[in-house]
Amino acid sequence: MSFMPRVHTLGIVALVSLLTGGAAVGCRTGDPSGTGAREDGSTSSSEQALLGAGPPARTILHHGNVFTAAPDQAWAEAIAIEGNHIVAVGSNASVLAYQRPGTKVIDLGGRTVIPGLNDAHVHVVVPEGQALNTLDFRPGPGPTLGEMEGLVSSAAAGAPAGTWLLGFVGTNVFDDASADRFALDTVSPDHPVALFAWTGHGTWLNTAAMRALGIAEQEPDPFGGHYDRVAGSAVLTGKAHEYAEFGIRRRLLSLLPDSRLVAQYQAFARDAVRFGFTSIQDMAVGLTRARSMAVLRAADLPIRVRSICFALSLGESCDVPRSYEDSDRPLLRAMGVKWVTDGTPVERNAFLGIPYADLPGWKGEFNFAAVPLHDMLEQARRGPASREQRLFHSVGDGAIDDVLSAMEGTGGPGVWHDRRTRIEHGDLLFPSDFARAKRLGVVIVQNPTHLALAPVFAQRFTPAVFQEMEPLRSLLDQQIPLALGTDGIGAAFNPFLDLFLAMIHPTHPSEALTIEQAVTAYTRGSAYAEFEEDRKGTLSVGRLADLAVLSQDIFHIPPPAILGTTSVLTMVDGEVVWDAGAIGTIR
Repeated sequence: MSFMPRVHTLGIVALVSLLTGGAAVGCRTGDPSGTGAREDGSTSSSEQALLGAGPPARTILHHGNVFTAAPDQAWAEAIAIEGNHIVAVGSNASVLAYQRPGTKVIDLGGRTVIPGLNDAHVHVVVPEGQALNTLDFRPGPGPTLGEMEGLVSSAAAGAPAGTWLLGFVGTNVFDDASADRFALDTVSPDHPVALFAWTGHGTWLNTAAMRALGIAEQEPDPFGGHYDRVAGSAVLTGKAHEYAEFGIRRRLLSLLPDSRLVAQYQAFARDAVRFGFTSIQDMAVGLTRARSMAVLRAADLPIRVRSICFALSLGESCDVPRSYEDSDRPLLRAMGVKWVTDGTPVERNAFLGIPYADLPGWKGEFNFAAVPLHDMLEQARRGPASREQRLFHSVGDGAIDDVLSAMEGTGGPGVWHDRRTRIEHGDLLFPSDFARAKRLGVVIVQNPTHLALAPVFAQRFTPAVFQEMEPLRSLLDQQIPLALGTDGIGAAFNPFLDLFLAMIHPTHPSEALTIEQAVTAYTRGSAYAEFEEDRKGTLSVGRLADLAVLSQDIFHIPPPAILGTTSVLTMVDGEVVWDAGAIGTIR
């Protein structure tokens, strides 16, 4: 589930500047693999063996600064591509030897090339309606309930009855006990209203919205979620949590034709390739697996998409429709099942081992207290590891402990080590659990934008908890696989903001990554997190030709400057899917 909306990049930078005191942060630190891989593009013994031995190349990119993310050769000058895969990587001279009549030769002019970025955690589709406000505010308090009521009243006055009014709120509404459907009804009795928390965890409906979605006044709590109720009664207040709100999103998306969702995916992809994304791992909250696959097939995107099933119950099928098994969409795959075990610390629903510092006695909530995690894990053992991979949104240390304990109770490392169970976010994975996570083969998928929430977390957690949260570098030190993703909702977010935040780690600078480590986590790490490291994630011979040519050298500029980076040329499967025209003539 998402934990970060679109925000103003400058707002994040200003926040980070305050947290770091404006201190300068170093950039490149050398070879992240520790293998002494060449940085000057000189010919290694392995590439010399390839000279004259390979097939002719259809496309050659040369005279570049190529970060391959490969552990045995991190840097090169040129790449040769034949079909959809890479046939040579190395010095200009060695790779240009693959040129034949008809080869397309691209002179990079010294530009930086990286493997295509792979967003390991993103949510593309969103409900549609008349927007009351946007997600373009710095995560934090957001509008008050009174301000939202004013926006609702104004919008309702100018919209036909029955028009959906959708808005976004922050902690001002989270913490306001009077925020309920009755307050919204006073300003909008005839228009359905839905307010969404910017964290992705918390939804408020008015009475008209409940009726439009078929939610009864005394609707039972669903699997994994609950509704708030009027004190002393079973009557709903209009506020929904976790799987109750995920069900609301499914009902909202059911109001949209597939064509609208296709348009959302296509708009997302148009922006994503401009950032250098070539792969995304999409968690479509509100879509069944069958519908998500139907929409994605119709969208026919130019990037690789891994569609991850977001079921609303243990009994819901995550099987891939038989008609899609021999898909004519080679860039599209359906693999994995995601479960959300808790909320986030922002609304104080991440499940902790000790109470919240600013709400004594409250530890948050575990969504599956009544449903054994063992059942979810047992289902995962019935098929191939990649197809049945389990992904757990688990933020609090209590939730993470429950997941690890359930894995230990269903076979331990002998069953799970090679199945790459993922913990999404894992903000409160503490050093005391590193060894358990490593033994069980757990992969951590982190979203660096969370690192900018330090002021909120400092309020929520005791100093002892705050000091150990959001590990990055220590995960790599312990050889725990790390992948990165934007955690974006409804739009392609700037991955260079993620890289910047990972490099400075405003919460704990000692956990910061080098730029090479951060890019590797966003490419090779994300590929490993989806069992694809043998096909993509590095610019290596035999790997798929997915890459991005960047607008600036992120490995040699001050970290804040990285935020302005884009891709000037993006390739997927050996084909150019985005060309900003910055490189010049391609012959």
